Amino acid sequence: MHKIMLAPLLLTLAASTGFAQSGTPMTGEELSALTANGITLTLGGDGMGYKGELALAADGTAKGGAKMDNGNELSISGTWAIKDGKFCRTWADLDGGKEVCETWVKTSDNSVEIYNGDQMLGVNSW
Repeated sequence: MHKIMLAPLLLTLAASTGFAQSGTPMTGEELSALTANGITLTLGGDGMGYKGELALAADGTAKGGAKMDNGNELSISGTWAIKDGKFCRTWADLDGGKEVCETWVKTSDNSVEIYNGDQMLGVNSW
């Protein structure tokens, strides 16, 4: 388990619509176990509008990027933490630098859909 769906940051880049969550949300304990030693996530993928990687360091920092299907590239850096059962992140150049807390819904043993409320932001895998 070394790839987490950080689609939320890329999610903001890709146009998305609201979806009903069909899987089981990861618990705070599961998120903490997954990220405790750091992990590199694969962001997006075929049919998602973007592809990339994001390295989550155990110290709560993150760095990576993604390439949109239209050729635009996005650099991602900032901080993250597990709070109240959610993956909370503050990316320097996204969301106006404000913290966004995401729900990660399991789609398999090594992938999740990322939600902000009812809005699906994207997918992550590891």
